[in-house]
This record gives sequence, structure tokens and C-alpha cells, in this order.
Amino acid sequence: MAKGLLMYFDIETGYYPGLHHGLAYLMGSVSKNNDVQLFHVYKEEHLIELKDLIENNSWDFVGISFTTNQRKYLWKLFETTDVSNQLLIGGGVHPTLDKENTFREFPEFDAICIGEGETSFVELCKRLDNGKDISETPSFIFKKVDDVGKTSFKVNPVAPLMHIDDLPFPDYTGFDYKRIISDSGGVFAMMLGRGCPYQCKYCASSHLAKEYPNPENWVRFPTIERSIELIKKNLELYPDTRSIIFADDVFTVRKDWIKEFCEVYKKEIGLPFECNARVETIRDDVCEALKSAGVTSIDFGVESGSEWLRNNIVSRKHKNERIIKCFNTLEKHSIKGFSYNIVGMPFETPAMMKETYELNKHHLKSARYGRAFYYYPYPGTGMHDLSLKNKLLRPGIEDLSGYLEAPTVLEIHASHKEIRKWFKKINLLFAVRLICDRLYLPRSISEVIVSITQFFWKPLAGIVEPDKSNVIMKNINKKLKLIVKKSGKPGHSVYDSHDTRKIEIDGLEKNKEISKERNLTNNPLQM
Repeated sequence: MAKGLLMYFDIETGYYPGLHHGLAYLMGSVSKNNDVQLFHVYKEEHLIELKDLIENNSWDFVGISFTTNQRKYLWKLFETTDVSNQLLIGGGVHPTLDKENTFREFPEFDAICIGEGETSFVELCKRLDNGKDISETPSFIFKKVDDVGKTSFKVNPVAPLMHIDDLPFPDYTGFDYKRIISDSGGVFAMMLGRGCPYQCKYCASSHLAKEYPNPENWVRFPTIERSIELIKKNLELYPDTRSIIFADDVFTVRKDWIKEFCEVYKKEIGLPFECNARVETIRDDVCEALKSAGVTSIDFGVESGSEWLRNNIVSRKHKNERIIKCFNTLEKHSIKGFSYNIVGMPFETPAMMKETYELNKHHLKSARYGRAFYYYPYPGTGMHDLSLKNKLLRPGIEDLSGYLEAPTVLEIHASHKEIRKWFKKINLLFAVRLICDRLYLPRSISEVIVSITQFFWKPLAGIVEPDKSNVIMKNINKKLKLIVKKSGKPGHSVYDSHDTRKIEIDGLEKNKEISKERNLTNNPLQM
């Protein structure tokens, strides 16, 4: 039985510390026959606990999952902690995309795991148990240092993508899941499918798919039976769940799957839920299926109101009319929309940021909630490469831990003052809409209030979106948001009902065509 420590770095990202579905699946796989502990690192004080945990225990391996914007906390950990006696493994999005450069940034690492690690970590544990050569473990890159101090790398083939039905159920017990779900207003975030078929240049997804020998299986959904069983197991873990968020990249990408899922979900589960979607996938029949199953809100990446920027820089090749039509379709079916936006992208001008603001304010009035984020460059993505090629990134971005702190580009196409202005105006717009909806104000009155508050955006934005340097207001803002999340109705939407449902795991009716469905769920973008 291998003894391991896994850590997930999640400090000051701009999001409330949450569940990591990939690590939950990994824990579900490796903890069955091994002694593996998960540490959710969501505040800087945890680094002191980690020092004691690492130095005063004998681990077979110590694994760290992290994204690019968490690197500064790893450097802080390694400055104070002796990891020389441990087999130290890096994993997650950053090591997968940045590969050998990760070893240069973190010479402490002995290996990194590329991509999904469920089968590879199980194999690593078996090899550790049996005294076999671990350097042959699939999906791992091992660092080798010869007698004269020269470094080389043993790069192993990446294990193929697995059908989700073949993976053990995720195990969330390593997280403080009760606090996380309770503080979210009883909303349990889950993930059913994996992968996204689209090619957005700021996103890691399309680049991650290329790491595998079977990239055609990158977009995968579990069978309907497996999906319902997974949801019921999660609800058994936290029976007081009031609502569910399906965190799949694009929940609506398979129209046939989503329609069948909704039919079964409303009979077997019946809780309100939210999901992510692309505007291209939203039609009347999809909305009808989702609404009948209990959807209350759908999240979309609008990203920019500038068609030029979306088409030429972001690689989201649809017109504003398509976005507007999508949100109008949601309103037709009484479904609320959530609009994600990015400001401060490469080559983005103040006029383009204003287009994003105008699109959300005047044309997406059914986007009752939303967010603007600063662009953050992930190594290995197309937009990061573009930023480096054109020397657009400002120094010091490695000190940023989230998407709400500061612009990452140089002041070439827009000043930081302009970028901050539109960041704050967009976030104030959505904050006021949210408050008005929570007060059940009519849409007409709500939009008048939105317009009035925009005249006073500077002082109001200091409350809604305070700068990081304003520590007092930042802490007050954080506490207010937590109170709203815990005391209000769950999720983004204002629900008609927020009854607590307790779901029992009953016997599931067997699907006679399970093998046929299983094959279909591995076909990406099957509309």
C-alpha cells in the first residue's frame, strides 16, 4: 500500500475555494488500495501546516496540483520546506502545458504528471508497492541527473483517455465539502462530462486534448445511467443539497444526450440546477428540455462584445447577433443567463472594451448576472504564444494569483487605467442587476437603477469591486458576498422554490441499450 500526499493549491484566485473535480476522481481511484491524503491549500497560512506535514512524515510520493497563477505560493512553500527526501510530483494544467519548463521553474520536482492522472497514479502506486521501476510509469516525465550533474528527462507516453464509465466515482471527502457546499448556499458543484470541442485561444482545453493518443475521445459524457448514479452518490454524501451546478465545460454540446438526460433527471433527481453552455448550442428544443428538468440559469462565455477581437484573437467565430439570440431564447423560456467577460486581452482597445459593456448593458438584459475578469495568459495556449511573440505581457504577472487583481498586458493598446475602468463598470452593472433581482424589482425599474448607478461608477465600484490594495474594503466585500451566498437562494438565479430535497439511492432501471449509448457518449460534438 503506497502512502501519498496530494495537494491542491487554490489561494486567492478570486473564486471562493471550491471542489476540484479532477482531483476528486483521482482520489476515488488511488485511495481505494492506498493510503493517500488530500490537502486543499486555500489560504497562505496552510503553507506552515504543509511544512510540518511534509518534513515530519515519510511519504512514498508528494503530489502538487496547480495552475499558472498559483506558482508564487509553491515558491514560498519550497523556500521554507525541505522536500529533498520526498518523491515530489507536479501535476495539473500548468505542468501539463509547460512540461520541461516546469522543472526549470521548480527544480525541486522529480517528476510531473501529464493530463488526467487516474490510471497513471494507480500504476505508480503499484510500482512503488512492488519495487518496480517507477520511471516507466505512463503519463509521467521524470527528471534524471547524471554523475556530472547534467539533467535529462525520461518522457513516457501519455495514457489514453478513459471512458468516464470506466473510472471509479469521484471522492470529495478529502475536501471540506460540507463547509464548501454550505457556504455556497447548499449548491453542490459536480462534473459529469469532460472536454470541450471548441478552440478558444485563451483556454487550455483545446491544447490539453492534443496530449493524448486518442484526442478524438477528448469530449466525453458518461452514460445516462452512470450520470444519475453519480449524482445520487454525491447527494448521499450531502443530503441537504438545495441545487446543483454541472461544471462540465459545455453541458449542452450533445443535444441527443442532454434531452435524454433531462428526461431521466427530472424523474430521478428533480433538484434545480445550473450549467455551462456555448451560445451556438442553445435552441428552443434544448431550452425546453433543460427547463422541464429544472434548469434555472445557464453560464456563457461572452468574453468580448468586439466581433473583430473574438474572431481574430480569441477564436470564437460567431457574431453578436448569435449571442443576443441565445440570451433572448433563454428569456423566452424563463431561464436566467450568466455572462462571463474578459478585459485587457492582447490588442484590445478601450473602444473594444466599451463594446463588451454595451453588449451586456443594452442587448443582453436577460443576462441578470455576470462577471468581468482580467485576461490571464496560460503557457501553451495560443493567446499566450501571441502575447510573447508581440511582447505584450507586462513584468511581474507571476505575482498575480487570480483573474480579479490587475491587467497582465503592457500599456500598448490600452492603459491600465482604461482596462480597470471597464472591468469595474461591467462588474458594477451585474452587481446592481443581481441586487435588483434579489429584491424582486421589475425589469424596467432594475434597468433604470443600473443606468443611474453607472453615473456614479467610481465610488460604487470601490464597494462592489475594491482594489486589492484596499484591504479593509476587500475583507468587507468578501464577508458580504459570503453572507449573500449563504443566506440567499442558491446559485445565480432567484428560484421559485428552494426546498431541501433528500435523495435516496434506489435501484436504477437498467438501460437495455447501454453498450450503444456508451459508444455514443464518446463521440464529441454529436448534435
